[in-house]
Amino acid sequence: MRRTQDTFGDSSIGSSLRLFLVFIGLLLFVAPSFAQEPQPPDPPVGFDKTEQMIPMRDGVKLHTIIYTPKSHREPLPILFQRTPYGIDGTYRAFPSGILKELIDDGYIFAFQDIRGRFKSDGQFVMLRPLRQSQDPKAIDEGTDTYDTIDWMVKNVPNNNGRVACSEPHIRAGS
Repeated sequence: MRRTQDTFGDSSIGSSLRLFLVFIGLLLFVAPSFAQEPQPPDPPVGFDKTEQMIPMRDGVKLHTIIYTPKSHREPLPILFQRTPYGIDGTYRAFPSGILKELIDDGYIFAFQDIRGRFKSDGQFVMLRPLRQSQDPKAIDEGTDTYDTIDWMVKNVPNNNGRVACSEPHIRAGS
């Protein structure tokens, strides 16, 4: 059997060199896709940011970030979302993200880490049972939502008293 010599000289060195060149080519082609995109500013352009630990009826405080548009002078409604997934990166949803269409309509945006998650105090309980109505200090997700909305309507400047609330579907498995 006749051994053939490739362009790079000895066949074993040529194979290694060819593999190396393929690796470098892939690296040069793929590496730019891993380059980090520039992060949007926090707060987003045109918004003021307020971070607040909002007190609940039992004394636990929940981490909340509120973005208020600078351009609107009339009282605005609040769009409020509570999540167990962390709120520190929510500014990325402005203005090229999922909130883009809502920004022009004029809303105050509020995001909250639920009890016991990320920067919120308290103990996280998955599928927390409903509270006993006889105990005024008893808590559940509903009381935390109520207490937060009550606080925001009384303390967030320039709101019109209307709040729309959404939560990710963490109860889907039940």
